[in-house]
Amino acid sequence: MSERKVALVTGCTEGGIGYQFCLKLLKRGYTVYATARSLKSMAALEHPAVKKHILDVTSDEQVKDIVQRIMKEEGRIDMLINNAGIPLAGALADIPAEDMSILFDVNVVALHRTARAVIPHMAKQKEGLIMNVGSIVGEIPTPWMGAYEASKAAVKVMTEVLSLECKPLNIRVMLLAPASVATQIYKSYKDFQLPDGSLYQKYLPNIRDRVAHGKVQKVTMSAERFADEVITKAVSKRPPYYLLLGGGSWLFRILCLLPRRLMLNIVWRRYSKLIPK
Repeated sequence: MSERKVALVTGCTEGGIGYQFCLKLLKRGYTVYATARSLKSMAALEHPAVKKHILDVTSDEQVKDIVQRIMKEEGRIDMLINNAGIPLAGALADIPAEDMSILFDVNVVALHRTARAVIPHMAKQKEGLIMNVGSIVGEIPTPWMGAYEASKAAVKVMTEVLSLECKPLNIRVMLLAPASVATQIYKSYKDFQLPDGSLYQKYLPNIRDRVAHGKVQKVTMSAERFADEVITKAVSKRPPYYLLLGGGSWLFRILCLLPRRLMLNIVWRRYSKLIPK
């Protein structure tokens, strides 16, 4: 059985924040079970205390298997970081219901799936931390990314409820709300195209601008710095319940204070003004 603390991290593809979470946990003496849909995407993650496994978070069987493996090999799970997620851009009227279902299965249901698998073990240990990676757009929605933002809003509510229901079990639950963080795992925003017959053809430059926002702007926080600050908080004696962090986070704090309709109008003006192609 492991004498080191043990963390399970999902979505550890190189270039993303999950990958950086693993590096920061390793520096703090954790044994890290890093997971992604392919081992190749984690090839650069080499360390004696890291164990890489393929994991499809939409599979009940694979989630149960990885948790059982950790318990068999380590005897404990101290931290679960639900980081795996996928983006989905476009106007809501253009997005097929099937794509919405896939999005919510990965971004929302999977978090519930992994939490259910680890909670009994953490409850038996009488300690543990579950961190769900949401997004500030779950609170401040914008046009052209509504499906993704709706999934993150669901993550927010689910995490808040989970934090209450885990109190009697002495399990801490943490909601991470990234603002603008630079990652390198998404397709180029310049490749985004609208479906045939879309009612929003003239807004294509705006949609591309929205997809690019947070990846190319100057205020973006690096994934390494972001992960370092998050893990520093997570391993502290009293991890915060809620952590808003990233480039431009001060602006989101101000927007949250405004009347809802005013805030929505400000956001609409930002992403609806026609820009040159």
